[in-house]
Amino acid sequence: MSTEPIVKRVSCEELHGEAKEIFQNFLNSGGKVPKWLEVMANCEDTMVGFFMLFKSVMDDSPVESSLKWKIAYVVSEINKCEFCIGAAQTKLLSLGIGEKDLEGINKIADDREAIAIEYARVTTKHAYDVNPELIKKMQENFTDAEIVEITSVVGLFNFINRFNDALRILPDIK
Repeated sequence: MSTEPIVKRVSCEELHGEAKEIFQNFLNSGGKVPKWLEVMANCEDTMVGFFMLFKSVMDDSPVESSLKWKIAYVVSEINKCEFCIGAAQTKLLSLGIGEKDLEGINKIADDREAIAIEYARVTTKHAYDVNPELIKKMQENFTDAEIVEITSVVGLFNFINRFNDALRILPDIK
């Protein structure tokens, strides 16, 4: 099975301005440009805007990075986005979460994290119908800024999951 997307992957040489700078920063840091970014670069303004949103949502404030990536993993699992499941696993492993722990993500979460993870599950499945008791628990455990950021992580990964799946952005076969 091919792991190539249904649209072309854009190279750094094809880009201009901020889009080119984003690619160049990945390359200069010794990394490679993520496949989803190469695909999104077909529309440079969308790629730049989404990348900036991704950076601002996934930074370490006000919600800690490990919880954000646990939420990203759970959302991606629900949506069955292979690419994002793999990316979230890699990030969680780099944050010290064991591979076996990922299978029971709620078991490694403290009570506060478990509430956020449940909120992520519910809002991914049916955001229009979140139980008022869950909302109350969120408000008791998180500030308004944290609730906005947690909800942003959920929305961000629901978007990128669908983007990746619709354009057939799959993990590379190892």
